[in-house]
Amino acid sequence: MTGFGPAVLVMSAIACVLLALALWLLARARHKDAQQSIDSNLQRSMDIQRDLLAGAPLVLPGSTAAHVPLRSEQTGAGALRWLEDRLGYTAWGIPPRTLAILLVTVLGFTLVMTLRGGAAMGAIALALCLLLGTFGIWLRVSRRRAKMLLQLPSFLDNVVRLISIGNSPHAAFQFACGNVPEPLGDALQDASASLSVSPDLGAAMAQLERTWGLPEFGLLAAVFRMSTRYGGRADLVLERVSAYIRDRQSAERELHALSAEVRLSAWILALLPIVVGAMIMFLNKGYFMRMWNDPAGQKLIFLAGALQVIGSFILYRLARLK
Repeated sequence: MTGFGPAVLVMSAIACVLLALALWLLARARHKDAQQSIDSNLQRSMDIQRDLLAGAPLVLPGSTAAHVPLRSEQTGAGALRWLEDRLGYTAWGIPPRTLAILLVTVLGFTLVMTLRGGAAMGAIALALCLLLGTFGIWLRVSRRRAKMLLQLPSFLDNVVRLISIGNSPHAAFQFACGNVPEPLGDALQDASASLSVSPDLGAAMAQLERTWGLPEFGLLAAVFRMSTRYGGRADLVLERVSAYIRDRQSAERELHALSAEVRLSAWILALLPIVVGAMIMFLNKGYFMRMWNDPAGQKLIFLAGALQVIGSFILYRLARLK
């Protein structure tokens, strides 16, 4: 076990980092649930006060005092929210407990591979898990974005109908958010909740653009800002935006159908070396370990991994339809 001393120390440090991240995710989930409960109760009490004392000056001090702890809490949690914005964790749609379980699983697998094959094998196992995790998160976020774009025109049609019967864009947006399915419904509910703190609908849509990375939200933010500053027929603009999104989705579906062969070839060429290498490792472990224990064999394995990453990136760029 003396040869495994530095490796175990390195993997233990990585284990501590992953375990701390898992505990932070669990604590963050509980804090978010409690904060949502407090916000909902506060909003319900403010609505009751607004209904009972409509136009009375007594509502203003209560509402001002109610927002003071929220602002101080936002200031205290600024670092955590900055981290969430940089990682785009809100767009993943993965519960924190599930993510914590996955991190613990990766930690256990990395430690087992370190004890069996050394620090280099543990590093490869960790890199492979991180690569697969990143790919899975990217694939999930891409699917959720595509589903949101499919749901967005119907939502805009509801907003246009509500505006056409006399509602303001702000009220129409909040009314239309009530019956939108996931994942667009969750994003719109977050934007609607932020309107209780700041009534700027353009800023709320801009925040959705930063979270999800969809330029359509930025376009809607510009429409709502123009409507707030200069007025005009926001319903006509939103109707044209809805038609534009539908036309572009139709063109993208046609393009995907025409390029299906190219994308399928790219997937096969990218995954075939990985599948063949995994089969060799599991079916003929002695052959792989004999190659791994040889210094030249290790260099060839690292070179093959680097070439695989470069080749997959090139195939992705060739098959990318942007």
